[in-house]
Amino acid sequence: MSQYKELGSYIDRTYKVVRQDLINRFKQAGVKLTPEQWVILSKLGEGDMYQTDLANMSFRDKPTVSRIVDLLVKNKLVERVRDKMDGRKYHVRITPKGNNVIRKARPAVEESRKLGWTNLSEQEYETLINTLDKIFTNYSEERG
Repeated sequence: MSQYKELGSYIDRTYKVVRQDLINRFKQAGVKLTPEQWVILSKLGEGDMYQTDLANMSFRDKPTVSRIVDLLVKNKLVERVRDKMDGRKYHVRITPKGNNVIRKARPAVEESRKLGWTNLSEQEYETLINTLDKIFTNYSEERG
């Protein structure tokens, strides 16, 4: 057996259980969002940005972000606004309806996060985040 555990399997199973918990909490709260849509919407709640920046900040690829933004536009939660300096670019901006959805969804997100950190000390949390950051950097540097 290799000294290196199957990291991807552990990350994947954790991601799946966290995602399903959030789906269930959104459903209970009457919020019609996926966890992926939440990530994009919550980032836009911090301010307008270009779609490329949104992809980088949410750690999603550009085509995925484009599809999510298209759905959020369709549901009138965000809007695309043409850049005044470069008409080929668009800012993505949250709408008042999108802000209302964030307010409604935030308690579900906070409760899900609270559950995830149950029985973890602050030191364990810091160690986990530092370890995941190091692993991310290892793979990012390998890709150049």
